[in-house]
Amino acid sequence: MKTLIINLLLFALCSISASAQTTDDVYLKGMNSAIAQMDTVKTVASIKKVRNQFDRISQKYSDQWLPLYYVAYGNLEMVFHNPKAVEAQSLLTDAKEKISTLEKMKGVNKSELSTLWGYYYNALIATDPATNGEKFYNDAMSNYKKAIELDANNPRPIFLLAVFEQNLPSFLQSGKDYCSELRRAEELYNKSRSQINEIRWGENFLVTLLEKCQ
Repeated sequence: MKTLIINLLLFALCSISASAQTTDDVYLKGMNSAIAQMDTVKTVASIKKVRNQFDRISQKYSDQWLPLYYVAYGNLEMVFHNPKAVEAQSLLTDAKEKISTLEKMKGVNKSELSTLWGYYYNALIATDPATNGEKFYNDAMSNYKKAIELDANNPRPIFLLAVFEQNLPSFLQSGKDYCSELRRAEELYNKSRSQINEIRWGENFLVTLLEKCQ
């Protein structure tokens, strides 16, 4: 009888382990597929399609922060593609709610979270530069700077801050050389590893920007 109980316990543990492994595999496969697509999308419709894919993953794996991060990022990308669109404000509102939720989740990469906040304010300014520029430029800059302080090897806030500063009056700029900052970010992208728990967006945009630094 004792042997039977032990065998049943071992069977139960193996089943739980196998189930967890299957779940992990499904999550990783879904995330890798969605991230690969997000790296190549170029239209609002295609961004929305991939954003919705991340949203479904986020709902199924509510304890994982990365899918929710990419939902917010997808919203902001749609705003940047068409800042004057009717739905731009609702996309910004949803992005802000999701970024606020990320603040409370465990294991979130704080540098990437600050980068996303900076990107949010950047997108907010893009919808109405004349009104929102003066209001929120410091929020965008301070979040990018905070992201760099949290992780000096994060390429995204480095080049995003450099790009953002290009649209500011000279007295508000840091004085750092624009192209040098872009090349610094490029070096960090080249050193980074492409793993599922790492944020990977921005490199394609950076490559486009670097074409003007030749």
